[in-house]
Amino acid sequence: MHKKNIKVIGSGPTGSLLALSLACEECNVVLIEPLSDEELLAKDKGYAITQCTRKIFQELGLWNILEKFTFGFTSLSIIDDVISQNVLVRKSDLKEINKDQVNIGWVLEHKHLMKLLIDNVNSNKFINKLNIDSTNDENFDFVLAADGRESSARKKWEIKYFKSLYDQRCVSFKAILNGLPNKRAYEIFRHEGPLALLPLSNNIYQVIWFSSKLETDLKLKLSEEKLLKKLRNDLPNNVKPLKIISKLSSFSVTKAFALSSSKKFTNILVGDSAHSFHPVGGQGLNSCIRDVYELSIMIKNFEKLNFLHRKFFSLKYFLNRFIDIIPLILFTDFLIKFFSNKFLPLNPLRNLIFFTLKKFKFIRINVFSIMTDSIKRYEFKKK
Repeated sequence: MHKKNIKVIGSGPTGSLLALSLACEECNVVLIEPLSDEELLAKDKGYAITQCTRKIFQELGLWNILEKFTFGFTSLSIIDDVISQNVLVRKSDLKEINKDQVNIGWVLEHKHLMKLLIDNVNSNKFINKLNIDSTNDENFDFVLAADGRESSARKKWEIKYFKSLYDQRCVSFKAILNGLPNKRAYEIFRHEGPLALLPLSNNIYQVIWFSSKLETDLKLKLSEEKLLKKLRNDLPNNVKPLKIISKLSSFSVTKAFALSSSKKFTNILVGDSAHSFHPVGGQGLNSCIRDVYELSIMIKNFEKLNFLHRKFFSLKYFLNRFIDIIPLILFTDFLIKFFSNKFLPLNPLRNLIFFTLKKFKFIRINVFSIMTDSIKRYEFKKK
């Protein structure tokens, strides 16, 4: 079998994981990244890890190490602040395939994930990491771009990109919060936008706080004391924010997706360079990791594909991922439009949704499964 030569552009979590996954199949990988390892580690953010992502990490032999750096949560509280309703998701709401797990999800800090990926990339004999791209694309079987939302590869390849900005921005930071139940994550729907609390330890949380662009700009100008006071107004009763223990970061939110390349079907966008959706539900990194898994399987089985699927490879990959990505864009967009408002005529329906989720366990299980197992089902090896 021909040993494939592959170029991966971008070595953030998606690009590094893609390089490692391909290296596991003994592909020769050239990984292009202008940033230093220290710069790649510098982001101060947390990722929600779902059951599907856990299984992918297991398949790649990374979960046993990564799990030591995660903080698992055993329940998720979903709150509609406008109508004062909530529903609690627990381990009993996992599908049967995940019932062996203690946690319903995990939170992993960027620095721990990147440290593991960087160490594995730097020690892998099949990966050659370059800071300056002096290569010729024609020398590679595939050129894969995982260079983020503002992808230069996407622009260079002139790939059609559909993008729409939300009228929301996010401010994110780590904070010490007292009064919350142990090992519980929160998704709070407010009329200004959602507020997520991801537990990093027993009383330290990653706060992901959405509001209008104007409101977010005002928050960024507040003193820590005033910002904590403002946060307190949006938190559940009896919760007291004590201290902010990281720098504040802010980012805009888009819904977007790129078509496959129509000029060269071995040029493929992966992760945030190919799609973007609102972070509500914590699907950002998880969807990127599913991209990696899908693409790695397809490249591994490339010789088994029929002539048309090899000829139009990036189109086949796009269609395979379409059934996962597009419903996620639509679902998260629905959540934001439906719950980020005070439109009174919607209140009866909002109450009905929460009543249904609380009353009917099978509905709760299947709704939660969409977010934790992915819409497209994958077959995983039993560990």
